[in-house]
Amino acid sequence: MGHKAKQSLMSSRADFFYYAFRNVLLVSVPLLVVSSVVLSHLSLHSSATGSGTDQIQFSLSSSCTMSSVVDEAHTKEINNGTYHSDVGKTTITTLCNDGNGYSVYAVGYSNNEEGNNKLINAEHPEYSIDTGLATSGLISNWAMKLNNIPDDPSPTPPVIEPAYDNTYGLVPQYWTRVASRPSGTTDMDEGSSFTTTYAIYTTSNQHAGTYNGQVKYVLTHPSTRPYVYYMQEVDKWKNTIALEESVQAIDMRDGKKYWVTKLKDGNIWMTQNLDLDIEANTVLNSQTTDLNVAYDSSTGQYAEYDNGYTESNEVIYYTPDSSANTIDFTGTDVSGWQNSDTEPYTANKTDDTGTGHASLGNYYNWTAAIASNNSSSLTQDTLSDISKNPKNSICPKGWRLPTISNQSNTISGSTNEFARLNYLYNNNSTSNSDGFVIKPLYFIYGGLINDRTLYIDMRDGGGNYRSSTVSSSLSSYRLAITDSLANVADGSKWSAKNRGMSIRCLAK
Repeated sequence: MGHKAKQSLMSSRADFFYYAFRNVLLVSVPLLVVSSVVLSHLSLHSSATGSGTDQIQFSLSSSCTMSSVVDEAHTKEINNGTYHSDVGKTTITTLCNDGNGYSVYAVGYSNNEEGNNKLINAEHPEYSIDTGLATSGLISNWAMKLNNIPDDPSPTPPVIEPAYDNTYGLVPQYWTRVASRPSGTTDMDEGSSFTTTYAIYTTSNQHAGTYNGQVKYVLTHPSTRPYVYYMQEVDKWKNTIALEESVQAIDMRDGKKYWVTKLKDGNIWMTQNLDLDIEANTVLNSQTTDLNVAYDSSTGQYAEYDNGYTESNEVIYYTPDSSANTIDFTGTDVSGWQNSDTEPYTANKTDDTGTGHASLGNYYNWTAAIASNNSSSLTQDTLSDISKNPKNSICPKGWRLPTISNQSNTISGSTNEFARLNYLYNNNSTSNSDGFVIKPLYFIYGGLINDRTLYIDMRDGGGNYRSSTVSSSLSSYRLAITDSLANVADGSKWSAKNRGMSIRCLAK
């Protein structure tokens, strides 16, 4: 027997438009006025002697606004065990005269909490509904969809992101771009419009009641300067930040934020350590992770360090081995760690009190660092030919592990990348790492893990940072720094693949 929920409407707020669909959803769309048009005559003068010119200058400021109209309220009574799509419709219209275009971002905003992408049952919060794409099964969920306007009279319609373009996608937990006008001024008469609608599926035993949700939309311009920085969207913003400017970017895989900085070598580097957990059978894919090679059609073989890769519809998937694990530990006792180059291991020091640049992040053996389930077949030293380095890594999509090569560090664009930083920031020293540990690099002495122990104060107890370059069957090259050492290309036994070390990624 299906249950029905009573209808009700939530009151509006001054700066948001609220829509409710009973037992399902409430959506909010902020009206954001970025600026108004100003036409000014800045200067006009003429000379009274000899010859002269009139200098005339006019300034027209950017004006970008967003408004919305509820065509069909997002309110609906539903029965248990049913799926409903295209619930309600709101038309969102933008006007923007910025030649760089604009972007519209969205985020779940239930209970006025950014990132809350649930449908909330206020009387019974334990029965709230998560976002999802199922139309049947054992889990209730809801989703959102955007559409262009049919027969849109505007010559400048928005571009809907593929995940939401006439298809249902997850309600974002983090600020996500959903529509944009990549370039060119919007038609200021017709505007640039799209519609939003929602879907809901409830199981047969979903608790009866009224479920409200919200989605918050904001308009930003120009589109080259995003409202929020995502690691995986680095190509959209890497050319907009200035030399040694730092921004915080979000890793879409787990929502963690990282400080990243454009350094003197021309690269954008993470200036805090990677902190991504790797768990057995938790699948990563090339849409969010630095996975570039899975299958070689010329040989009919998967990559030589595969044992975990599959490929479907041009998307590469990496499934960590069943033995893969992120080991939580405190102090220096890393119980459960295995020195292995045939299994991916990571470790997380849970009593790390550092934040931001000072965070230890996770420790990775080299197999985990290159997103592999077995790195033992990579045995050839690649210092003189980094084209033979593994092509995958655990870095976010658009990022990679640093390379260490025998190229001179005095060359702009040198592939000997730790050495290049040493040249630019540490006076090319081999006897100290003073320039590495201060602003803007912020490398830290995090130590390394060996034989179930975190070594902080001994020979290995400085900073140890992995590269993608192979040294031997047992080692890969690393950056090793202490207060009396800067070894930018250590490929010795101390740089063993099976030990746990830190990772800094840089943008491609």
